[in-house]
Amino acid sequence: MGALARALRHRMNARGFNQKSLARKAGLNETGVRDIIQGKSRHPRHDTIQKIAHALGCSVADLLEPGDPAPPPTDLPGDLAFVTVYDVAASAGQGLLIDAEHESGRLAFRAEWLRSVTGATPNDLAVITVRGDSMFPTLADGDSILVDLTQRTPARDGIYIIRFGEVVLVKRVRIDPVRHRVSISCDNTNYPPIDPVDPGELDVAGRVIWLGRRL
Repeated sequence: MGALARALRHRMNARGFNQKSLARKAGLNETGVRDIIQGKSRHPRHDTIQKIAHALGCSVADLLEPGDPAPPPTDLPGDLAFVTVYDVAASAGQGLLIDAEHESGRLAFRAEWLRSVTGATPNDLAVITVRGDSMFPTLADGDSILVDLTQRTPARDGIYIIRFGEVVLVKRVRIDPVRHRVSISCDNTNYPPIDPVDPGELDVAGRVIWLGRRL
């Protein structure tokens, strides 16, 4: 990997960008940005580098000069982990068709705190938005939830992201070890529970481990 690619990766991590969000910020094609990040583009256009540098808040010289790239901004804590934010919403109501599932940015968490709540790496976590009120008062419409994507099999009771065909739902899951069935319910009593199912019939996307809410 060349010096440009190394410097670019360093500043992307410091600013919380991935290749998609950086390309969007710079107004560039994602494939072209990806090739530069991976070192496949040996002679990128100068104006392209200018746009990338502007998006990253640095100069072209910061990316092109040899040596170690500049350190992360001093106003940010050093031990941060960035989790991808997806613009697909998990419905707490009637469900939402997944027709625009893609990354929209990243959210910073303290790495030490993440390690205290999950063994998953930041790459195995996702932040998505709740839509609807069927999980109220536990989850409200517009809440941001952190999902552990490694927990694809409900080994214990909790709130999970479940896929039914093309619909994504966030629901409370309870395990019945005697009957070997899984009950799926809503915290809002105005919504009826879903009939218990065999655990093998569930398509679980992950388990909710944190929520963020605007006051």
